[in-house]
Amino acid sequence: MKKFSIVIFIFLSFCTQEDTTENIVIEQEVLTSTEENKNEDIITTSTEILQLDSFENISYSIIKEESRVGYLAPKQFLNSGLETVEGFTNEIIGEFTLSLAECDQADSCLLITNLIIRADISTLKSSSVIRDNAINNQWLQSSLFPEAVFSKDELVLPNRDFDSKIEDTIVGKLTIREIELDTPFSISAYLDGDKIYISGFTEIDTTWFGFDAPTKFNAWEVLNPIGIKVELVAGLKD
Repeated sequence: MKKFSIVIFIFLSFCTQEDTTENIVIEQEVLTSTEENKNEDIITTSTEILQLDSFENISYSIIKEESRVGYLAPKQFLNSGLETVEGFTNEIIGEFTLSLAECDQADSCLLITNLIIRADISTLKSSSVIRDNAINNQWLQSSLFPEAVFSKDELVLPNRDFDSKIEDTIVGKLTIREIELDTPFSISAYLDGDKIYISGFTEIDTTWFGFDAPTKFNAWEVLNPIGIKVELVAGLKD
């Protein structure tokens, strides 16, 4: 009987140690999770939307070293999968004037005037020099038409309570190969210190601007529409 009692005691002691170990592991996991949540909170706080005071006719210009414009082209191979080809350039110049004030449409409105962005598309670079040369000389003919331009004389964007961040769709004049078309861009922009960070995206059909999508017979073809992606940083104009 004593031997049986000793066996039970040892078994219960072992189980208790396991429970304690599991509790320690659980507490460590909870601590790790809490630390991760704290880190996530820090990241979220760093992109917090601020409220701004009204301002009028502040001039900004594009910082080309921190900006880029590019294309995203779906490339279909014969009897194979789909690949997205990307090309970018940071040869960009541009400027605009910005005001933020009360308005009838919302709590506040952003007024953008004299917006013009110019990109040298002859300097577009992808992962293939052969492709870049063919785009310049054959398909897009950017060696002959090196400039793509997006412009808008005046744009009013309703703004919630003087927020420092906006997400909207704007329509402006896009000119490629000297053909000008009204083109919508989905944009996201925010103000951080003295700089404005702008992301934008749209899709176009190459035939709108007078050229066919690139293709190589019995090998591959690029599919319309082609994506245009912009990542711009603007600073106070000197």
